[in-house]
Amino acid sequence: MNGIINFLKPPGISSARAINRIKKRWNWKKVGHTGTLDPLAAGVLPLCVGKGTKVASLILQEDKTYWGEMILGEKRDTDDAYGKIISSYPLDCTEDEVLRELSKFSGPITQTPPNISAVKIEGERAYRRSRRGEEFSISPRAVEIFSLRPLEIALPRVRFWIHCSKGTYIRSIARDLGEALGVGGYLNFLIRTSTGPFKIRDSFTFEEMEKMGPDKFLLSPDTPLTHLPSIIVDQEGREKVNFGQLIYENELIVTPDKKSDLYRLYDDEKNFLALCREKDGGYHPFKVFL
Repeated sequence: MNGIINFLKPPGISSARAINRIKKRWNWKKVGHTGTLDPLAAGVLPLCVGKGTKVASLILQEDKTYWGEMILGEKRDTDDAYGKIISSYPLDCTEDEVLRELSKFSGPITQTPPNISAVKIEGERAYRRSRRGEEFSISPRAVEIFSLRPLEIALPRVRFWIHCSKGTYIRSIARDLGEALGVGGYLNFLIRTSTGPFKIRDSFTFEEMEKMGPDKFLLSPDTPLTHLPSIIVDQEGREKVNFGQLIYENELIVTPDKKSDLYRLYDDEKNFLALCREKDGGYHPFKVFL
């Protein structure tokens, strides 16, 4: 099995546990996910299987969209509904004040990930240190919010849709909104609706995979790469791909239509062979899928 499955992760289970369940069920040795979802969250979690893991790092760079709900008036130690209540506040903010503060979470922003997160602190995950009661700090990081739209405000609830860059912690936005309003806040639930080209409407549950077989839902490793220009090689060029040898223009049936850092490489039967980059006057296949 080689490719990508647009998996629909259920709430109440970590991404790691979801993958372990899938690996054990079908005895897959090599499976990687493309952006952790917290146990509280559900939604799109593309799984890279076999040689499909070679594109996992590229999918990780993709923008993401979410639909979720924040609760104002409480502060929790995990910044989500699974955490313990640290403090409660009178809910003395107005809808207009919420809208005003929400509008500040737009464009490039700096945020601090939650203490209960997979961020590494001196080589160890932050959530492990936090669960041992250790004191530590996490450095703020730059992310970008392309769009944050309130869908419904019925205080203490704030429902929203967000389009953001990789590495954005939605729990941090809920926490920071509550702090800005002086009332505390946490993330009540979250659904990831897309990761790059992978949409929730096209995703599949574990139960669907069990019923119909996972191969029915397996996508080609080039599925998230269609934005890259493509190259088609002749038979001689195809044979060179296996050895990672440079392919030159006289071995191409179709040349790329634009310059790029990366190119998709196919044979004349439209089989996806490799990702390549320009090198020494030719094209070097550095991720091979044969």
